Amino acid sequence: METPLILIVEDDRNISRATASMLELQGYRVYTASTLAEGKVLADKCSPDLIVLDILLPDGNGLDYCRTLRGNDSGVRILFLSALNTKEDVIKGLRAGGDDYLAKPYLTEELLLRIDALLRRGRFIPDKPDKVGPLVWNRTSRQVFFKGRDLLLKPREYAVLDFLCREPDHYYPTEEILRGVWNAEPLSDLSPVHNHIYSLRKKLEGTGIAIDYSRTRGYCVQL
Repeated sequence: METPLILIVEDDRNISRATASMLELQGYRVYTASTLAEGKVLADKCSPDLIVLDILLPDGNGLDYCRTLRGNDSGVRILFLSALNTKEDVIKGLRAGGDDYLAKPYLTEELLLRIDALLRRGRFIPDKPDKVGPLVWNRTSRQVFFKGRDLLLKPREYAVLDFLCREPDHYYPTEEILRGVWNAEPLSDLSPVHNHIYSLRKKLEGTGIAIDYSRTRGYCVQL
C-alpha cells in the first residue's frame, strides 16, 4: 500500500515547516502550500489522502474551499488546524464538511493521533442529501436547506427537527422528545423542548412547514 500523502495548507511558515517535518518523521509523504491558490493547484495535481487546512489564509477562507471540495464529492479527508478556537468555530468547520478540527496551539501527539484516525477511516464518502417535504437535509454536515438557503440550525435544533421529521403528521409527546434528543428522563422541566421548538418555528417561517402543538398529544411537524 502506498504511503499516505498529506497536504498542509498553512500561511505561517514556522507552523508549516514544523508540522511537515513531524509528519515526515512518521513516514508520511508531505506537500506544503502557503496560500489557498497554491493549495488548490497541489490538491488537483497530487490528490492527497488528507489536507491539513488553515481557515484564515491570505487569499481566501479554508471553510469555503472545504465546501467546494465537498460539493464536488471529493473524498479527501480534511482536518482544520486553526487559531479560531470557540465552540462556534468548530461547529462551522464541521458543518463546512471538515472531518475534524484542532485549534492552535496544539499538542503534537494529539495532531498525530487525529491524522492517524482519519487516514484509517479511508476516503470520505459523501451522503446523498435527503428530502423531507421542501427541506433538503445534508446529514454529513448536519445542515437543513430550504430552496438553497441554509436554515442555520444549531445542533440541538437540528436534532429536534430530525426527531420530529421521522414521521411527519405524527404527534410526539414532549417527554418522548426530551428522552430522544437530550437522552434525559423528564422530571418536571420540559422547557428545553419548548424553547427549541420556539426557535425552530422562527427559522421555519416562510418554508410552509409548521410545528403544531397539542397539550394532550405533543408536537407534530406538518408538511
